[in-house]
Amino acid sequence: MNNRIYIVLVLAALVCLVGWSAHAQLKPTATRQAWEHLEVELDPRFFQTTPKLNQLGSEGWELVGVTSSCPSSPDSNPGCRIWAYMKRPK
Repeated sequence: MNNRIYIVLVLAALVCLVGWSAHAQLKPTATRQAWEHLEVELDPRFFQTTPKLNQLGSEGWELVGVTSSCPSSPDSNPGCRIWAYMKRPK
């Protein structure tokens, strides 16, 4: 008798799970977010980078990456170049 109750409960749970899964798949998909992108060269020799990044952040830009390129010789001019990559919703 107890086994029948457990079997009925398990089957009811499976039916609910399948129904919930099917319902979730039938929901309309959300539209993709469109983004603006910005590449900014930062030169710490001439200005502090934090205020510039804070200003861009207050305009809605989010920092998503940073790259740098440094010459192989330390005596090379102009030195290392740093780029910040930003995005914000359109």
